Amino acid sequence: MNFEQLLYAEVLAQHNSMQKAADVLHISKSGLSIAISQLESELEVNLFDKSTTGTQLTSEGRQLLSSISAILRYKNNLEATATIVANPQKYQKIAIHYMNTMLKPFINVFIENGSNKFANVQFDISCHEFESIVRRVNNQEIDAGFIAINNTQDSSIKSLEFTPVCDSKLVLLCASNNSLTTLRRPITLEDLKEQRFSIFNDKFHDEIFERLQFQCGPLSLILRVDDAWAMEQSINRLNTVCFGRTLQGNLSSSTDFSNLIPIDIGHIIDDNFKLGWLTNPNHMLSSQAKALLDEITKEIKRDA
Repeated sequence: MNFEQLLYAEVLAQHNSMQKAADVLHISKSGLSIAISQLESELEVNLFDKSTTGTQLTSEGRQLLSSISAILRYKNNLEATATIVANPQKYQKIAIHYMNTMLKPFINVFIENGSNKFANVQFDISCHEFESIVRRVNNQEIDAGFIAINNTQDSSIKSLEFTPVCDSKLVLLCASNNSLTTLRRPITLEDLKEQRFSIFNDKFHDEIFERLQFQCGPLSLILRVDDAWAMEQSINRLNTVCFGRTLQGNLSSSTDFSNLIPIDIGHIIDDNFKLGWLTNPNHMLSSQAKALLDEITKEIKRDA
């Protein structure tokens, strides 16, 4: 048994045709048939049923296909890792997770420098909740997280290192036609009772929403979401309000998000937050990772 035979079985399972699979693999139909027969003989299992209508996996073949795919996946991962290990300066993978909507500075920096400074970097960037970022940084699954936090002494990050980038205020975001925009005074708890809320999946937003309900009773929550576009649609089309940070519009990849109206709530709740990097002191950042974080930091500070 060899990797080539396993690959042939994987491709044949995708196309259900000896001729189509052979064409994709750039081998003869007879060569493919021989390789599959040899694999079946070694495994002592008939993987495929061959008929005039095509070549289909048998029930046994369907059971083994996931294992075949896993072996090929591990082979590819091994080869990719070996390439990086053999050429540490040439190939670099950097993984960063960020909290809701703040994607723009990360992508801008990477694209602007992708053909020179970070030409050999594979950049993995994705949006996650606070708890997920903390867990992954703690487990050294990612290089860094970009978070918003209102208490730098939070017990959940006590074993990690938080590096502040800038300050931000928490506000209530609403559409231009929301009744809150016509007020000529600070909003009150009574005003909040009349609103419907959409909330980002965010630990601190949950805590603030809960505290507000302690003060004014149940509030109407109709949507929880991670995506800026979905939030903007909810605010503009359903006339909901959401918590947001003052920099969120500038850092969001959604241009419409920056058009929402901020309403001050600092007289009702603690609205002070710090945005910054969360890293693990036991995880050594590569020079490329440090350079990328520095460039992103500069971009964010320009928007602050």
